[in-house]
Amino acid sequence: MSSKKARRRKRREKEEEERPSGLSPVTLFILGIGTALIIIVAGAWVLGVGPGPDDDPPRPGAVWSEAHGHWH
Repeated sequence: MSSKKARRRKRREKEEEERPSGLSPVTLFILGIGTALIIIVAGAWVLGVGPGPDDDPPRPGAVWSEAHGHWH
C-alpha cells in the first residue's frame, strides 16, 4: 500500500496533466475587465452628447434651431 504522500503526489501530477494549457483565470479576468472598459469608453464617445444650444456656435452668426435640434 502506498503512502499518503505518494497518493497525493500522483493525484497532483494527474491534475497537472489534465489542466488545459490556455490562459490562467486571472489573465482572463483582467482581459475581460479591460475589454469592458474599452467598450464603455468607445460607447460613450460614439453615443456622447452632441452640440446643443448652450455650446458655442460652430461659426459666427449661426443660430440654434429648436425645431431641428442643430445649428443653422
